[in-house]
Amino acid sequence: MELNPCKSEHDPNASPVGRCSGVSAPNEKATFDELHAVLAISRALSGKLDVDHVLGVVVGAVAQIVGAEGASILLIDPDTGGMSFHVAAGPGAELAKTIPLPPGAGICGHVAQTGEPLIVNDTQNDPRLYRKVDNATGVTTRNLLCVPLRSRSRLWGVLEVINKQGEADFDERNLRVTEAIGAQVAMALENAHLHVEIVNKERLATVGRTVSGLAHCVKNVLNGIRSGSAVIDRHLRADDFEKVREGWAVVRKNNDMLSNLVLDMLSLARDTKFHPFPTDVNDLVEQVCRLQTDRAATRQISVRCTGAPGLDEVMTDPTQLYRCLLNLVSNAVDACDEGGDVHVRTHRNPAKSRFTISIMDNGPGIAPENRAKLFAEFFTTKGSQGTGLGLPVTKKLINTMGGTITFHSMVGRGTRFVIALPIDATTMMTKEKDS
Repeated sequence: MELNPCKSEHDPNASPVGRCSGVSAPNEKATFDELHAVLAISRALSGKLDVDHVLGVVVGAVAQIVGAEGASILLIDPDTGGMSFHVAAGPGAELAKTIPLPPGAGICGHVAQTGEPLIVNDTQNDPRLYRKVDNATGVTTRNLLCVPLRSRSRLWGVLEVINKQGEADFDERNLRVTEAIGAQVAMALENAHLHVEIVNKERLATVGRTVSGLAHCVKNVLNGIRSGSAVIDRHLRADDFEKVREGWAVVRKNNDMLSNLVLDMLSLARDTKFHPFPTDVNDLVEQVCRLQTDRAATRQISVRCTGAPGLDEVMTDPTQLYRCLLNLVSNAVDACDEGGDVHVRTHRNPAKSRFTISIMDNGPGIAPENRAKLFAEFFTTKGSQGTGLGLPVTKKLINTMGGTITFHSMVGRGTRFVIALPIDATTMMTKEKDS
């Protein structure tokens, strides 16, 4: 980031320090340059949420504006009340960052405690000077200007400039400019702090919702396992093995739900790895449909698929796509009433670099009030039979493969989900790396 606030439209080639210090320039021009510099700093700080790098540039600019050898921002530690050099520019800057100031120590500590700006043009004879900084850095502080960094909510610390260049002293004009810049710095610090607070609150809220949703899902699964286990125990004593098998089927179903819940949580929490291979999409769709056919047949629901030519050489991730299709087709079967119909269809337009897979059912459709929440984590319309993670995971996997998933639903007539994916995902990945 470049910030040269001492250049102006009047004389861009003039010496920045000479003009900003006012040593060799008329007052009117120096005033213009100072205002121009303050505006440049204000623009640099405006809207920045990660301000550390910008502040490092700002302190160097402040030193130039007032004609000082160095400048620094010291921030208050809310736990101890002491201060430390957050950013610094000029001789001894890096060493200064290693020196903490106890509460109230030094001229800067005095400004932090009183909240009043201060100019000291003979610091070596001022008893408030914190000499440990001079001793550690090897820089003798001849004079110093310090202003508080106060926002609406709190005092953040101080902005100081030291050692006016030449034989001049710091004056009220230097003080006014430094105060104006300090006000901008304090506002930037407050904005950054508020942003961190908001992010942390949102993160905690998300964790709370996740734990609550997860606990609800696990409770439903455990209830199912407990119910199936009770059936097994009761009928084992009666040697009724037919009922034992029924109880075991309930336990096994809930074990599968728990396994899928863990996999879905891992998929949401981790960065998904994408491994494209040559894939016959039509064959993949047929595998999924065959797997769901027996389950659907118990409720007289038909599951059929229609393949499109030219989809046997698609570069995509077959494992992830299979998982997405299995979830969507399974949902479609669950949505249908007895005697319903599920139709999975692939389509490719030769003129486009993408193909689509649509999953249609003639179930009751999705209620309008539920559509906006459909991909939200832990939202489900299946009650205890659903985890509310299937669709969020599916969307994440589809997005990872460079695709999109959309849906259209009419109450009383059914729902259609459409997956659109690139024909060659490796080309997409190459473009992303190059961009």
